[in-house]
This record gives sequence, C-alpha cells and structure tokens, in this order.
Amino acid sequence: MKRGFLLLLLLLSSCAPAIHHYTLINNYLYQGQYTEADRILEKSKDDYGIRNRVLYYLDRSMILHLAGRFAESNAYLDRAESRIEELYTRSVTAEAGAMLTNDNILPYEGEDFEKVMVNVIGALNYVYLNQWDDALVEARKIDHKLNTFSDKYEKKNVYKEDAFARYLTGLLYEVKGDYNDAFIAYRKAFETYKVYEQDYGTQVPPVLPADLLRLSGLLNLEEEHGFYQDMFSDASWVAQDQRTWEGEIIFFSLDGYAPVKTDYFIDAPVPDSKGGIYQLRIALPKFVIQPDDIEHAGITLFDSGGMAASQEMFLAEDIAAIAVKDLDDRIGRITAKAVSRAAAKYIASLEISKAVKQDTVADVLIKLGTNIYAIASEQADKRSWQTLPAQIRMARLAVPPGTYTLLAEYYGADNRLLMRKSYQVIVKSGEKVFLRNRYISRPN
Repeated sequence: MKRGFLLLLLLLSSCAPAIHHYTLINNYLYQGQYTEADRILEKSKDDYGIRNRVLYYLDRSMILHLAGRFAESNAYLDRAESRIEELYTRSVTAEAGAMLTNDNILPYEGEDFEKVMVNVIGALNYVYLNQWDDALVEARKIDHKLNTFSDKYEKKNVYKEDAFARYLTGLLYEVKGDYNDAFIAYRKAFETYKVYEQDYGTQVPPVLPADLLRLSGLLNLEEEHGFYQDMFSDASWVAQDQRTWEGEIIFFSLDGYAPVKTDYFIDAPVPDSKGGIYQLRIALPKFVIQPDDIEHAGITLFDSGGMAASQEMFLAEDIAAIAVKDLDDRIGRITAKAVSRAAAKYIASLEISKAVKQDTVADVLIKLGTNIYAIASEQADKRSWQTLPAQIRMARLAVPPGTYTLLAEYYGADNRLLMRKSYQVIVKSGEKVFLRNRYISRPN
C-alpha cells in the first residue's frame, strides 16, 4: 500500500458531516422564527456535502413544514425519498473504501424510522393542504416501506409497524367518509400500540377505544363491537349517528429535540507477525435521548359562554424511543461490519509491514503509522435527522359547530407553565379542523 493511499484514506475517514449550525437553528425554532431557521439552513447547504445531501433535504423539509410552507416541504421530502432509493443500490467502490475507513465515507441514506417519518411528515403536509387523497398515498407508502424492512431483516426486526401512521391513516379515511377502511386502520393502530407498550413504553391512546367502538357500531360489526365492548367496558364513547352534526378539532404537537448519535469504542490490542502490538479498534453508534421538560400538555376550548371543553394531549408517537430501540436492534449487524472493517485494516497493516522486510526503523514507523491510522480512522456513523421532534402528541375533541378560542398549554415540573399558544377556530358541522404546534425547550 502506498503511503499516499494511506494518507488519502485517513483524509476520507475524517469526512464526517461538518454541520455546526444546529445550535443556531434550534435558537430560532425555540423563538418560533422558522423563516430565519430556514435561511440559516439554506446558507449551510454546502456544509452538508454531497454525502449528506439526504440530510439536507430532510432538515430543509422539516423547517419548511414548521414554517407552514407545506408544498415546499413536500418537494424536499420527495427529493430525499428519491435520493434514498438511488442509494439503495450502493456503489461497490464506496463500500470497499468504507471497509478501510468508516461508514462516514458512504452517502447517508437514513435510519429506517427516518425513512418512515419522511412519509409521516409528508402526510401531515397534505393534511394541512386539505389534499386528503395525497395524504393517504403517503400513508400507504409507509405500509410498503415497513414490509420492505421486515423482508430485509427476515421479520426479525422490532420496528415492523408504525402505530401513529396507522392512526393517522384511520383519521384520513374518516375525513373521506370511508369508515370501513378507517375502522381497519384503527384496529391495526390498536394492535400496534399494544406492541408499542412493550417495546417503547407508549400507551394505547385514550381516544382509540372510543374510535373502535364508534366505528364497529356504525358498521354493524356485531362480533367486533361486542369484543371491544368487553375489552373497553369503562370507555366513554358516543355513537357515530349521534355526532354527525358535530365537528372535530384534531391537534398535533411536535415536541422536543430528536435524539442525537454518539459513539463508543471497543479496543483490543493484538500481536502482529513481528512480535509487536497492533491496536485493533471498533467504533459503534448509539442514540442519546435529549432532555425533555414537558410533564403534561393540553388544549382548552372557549366559546362566548366560557370554557367549552378540554383534553390532555396524549403521546401518539415516541420517535426518540423508536430511534433508540431500532438502533439497538441493528447493533449486532453494525458490530459485525465494524469487526470486519477492523480486520481489513489489520490485514492491510500486516501487508505494509511485510513490505519493509528487515528495515527496523521503517518497520517501527510503519507500526506507529498503522496504529495511529487504525484508531484515527475508526469512527461510528453519527449522522441523523436532527430537526425531527422527539415525540408527537395529539388531542382530539368533538365539539358543536361554532367559533372557539383554543389554548394549547405545556407544563413542566411543579406545574410550571412552559408555553401557551392560542388559536381562533371555526368548527363546521361534519368537518375536522387540523391544528399544529411545535414545542422545544430553551436551547442550552
């Protein structure tokens, strides 16, 4: 191996994303200045580099979503999805290079849950654009992706279903008046939330039993309705034919900071062929959940007569928990690749050492160089979609038609008010009104 090639690999290995603008962006997000956050992101495009183009598209789409520029957000999500599909067939040359450096040399194609969130955010964009059919297309893409993941991992993966996506799909079918498909989606959401309880600690949303009872009753599904009546004997619900005159407010809250990746190292000194020591190292990634100061949150509706209704927001999707579990689930495969990479570097060091033969001074220098290279070049892939929220909370209230003021309030420890935001809402009979908010704590 030529010394120049070794130097080139070392340089390539250091090509981890040099993205330092997140602190500035988070400050703008905290202040609700989404246009300014997008301006910073746009100016930072070159910092992402060609290998992280997917990350740029994802970050841009998220900020534009928050800015209410939903069509533009979807344009960037489309670019991200197209690029991810292109990367699915990866260059053999790039993979070979990564075996002697690290995975940061490869183009970033996203974690599995991030690929699903592409369509979740896309569906929400279409919801706010009132383009229900397009929103359902995004929901169906999620189903296809999850099936693809399960096939790829031979159904041994934990993240096989997405409960929030299923619940959102049910909502969309309800908007379209397709109650049969809405019921099927809610049923799948319930089944998935039961798995979520075990895997991610996310409880079945308190509104879901009422949805299942309401639609199974409407569809005259006697067996299913009886089953859910027995299961949810304490649930409070209203038959669909008694609420057709009402409207509904559905509130989505994107909360907290997405988890960030860090790395940890495993070192193992091994003897080389000349009695020396070669420092074998592998680096592995792990997600670290960011602090969250929300203890509880809720919405309250006021009409001309005072308070009309209120509801605590419920946790609909714990993205941070999914990220941690999904990465833990794949850590065995990541470790196997890291070990293969370390072995490749070790074999390369032996070949270099053989080349200097009896030159003692050169051999010492080569050993020193290859050890330094083995340690310096080994880095875990710490890239991730950092503008995602940590969690999605929801509230869902059926109310009579009318004009309301809605207050969304977030509380921390000791019932300290963290955020209050008001909305003027006009609810019409038989229609659903979708509202949204983004809450993050003050950046450190």
